[in-house]
Formats: sequence, C-alpha cells, structure tokens
Amino acid sequence: MGEFNGKISAEFTPPKTWELEKSLSFKTDNLTEAEIGLLKDIGVNISSTGRITCKKGMKTDLASVPRIIWNFISPWDVARAATIHDHLYATLRRYFSDNVDENKNVKDKALNKKIWSKARTLSDKVFLLGMHSSDPKVPSWKIHSAHSAVRLFGGGPASKSPEG
Repeated sequence: MGEFNGKISAEFTPPKTWELEKSLSFKTDNLTEAEIGLLKDIGVNISSTGRITCKKGMKTDLASVPRIIWNFISPWDVARAATIHDHLYATLRRYFSDNVDENKNVKDKALNKKIWSKARTLSDKVFLLGMHSSDPKVPSWKIHSAHSAVRLFGGGPASKSPEG
C-alpha cells in the first residue's frame, strides 16, 4: 500500500487547526505514472516515485471530525493519512483559484471540471491508501466510514477557496 516517513509532529493552533512541526510524507507504489503526472500538474509536492510531501508549517484539521464525537471516532489513527489528504485538497483548491479570472469565472470550465473530478477522486484514493498503510492499524469499519465520508462530503472542501 504505502509508507509514511514517521510519526506526525504537529502543534495545536486554536481554534481548530494543527501546524506541522516537521515535514510529513507518504510513499505509495499504487499510483500510475498518469496519476502522478496529474498530481504534479495541479501542484502537489510529489516525486516521480509516488512520494507525497507536506512541508513543515502546513496547517491541517487532521480529519474534519467534529470534536463532539472524538470520544467515539477520534482522528488520531488516521491523522497522517488525513494530513496528506488535506494537502492534496488544499493544492486542488489553490490550482483552481489560479484558474479563475478577476470576475471569478473559470477560464476553461469543461477542462477544469474534468481535472477537478479526477484530482479529487485521486486525492480520496491516496487517503484510502494512507489509512490502509497506517500503523497502528486502522479498523476496517473506520477506513470504510472515513473514505465514504470524504467521497460524500468532500466536494465542498475540495472546491472552497484556499486559506492564507
């Protein structure tokens, strides 16, 4: 599936984000050359061997799990996969904000819709691969639930304008 470069190291920055204290990367052999190329095209920090890297200082919410349910479904075991996923979505948002004119009109709507759909699906695939590669092991029910949640509800976050 894949491998992370180590444990996540992040500091809480209120009200609800964490800032990476060191880079975090995920390497997978489960991406095709075309998939790696698409991620590179939108600006993802990915090597030709499939290593995706989040730089020190990146902000993440870990897994967009409302704090009220952390006692039941805490994000800690999926935090590294979720951080890589946040990086992919943030890059996708940045790519599209760079492809709108001053009136907020998309420059090539048909092409951008196709790229957005493929890149979002690919980002969610990487999230799934990351959860399967996590140590300690993430329970299957949680992997399925988290992946289903990003497929159902991730369209909004993937298309919002990037934050600072």
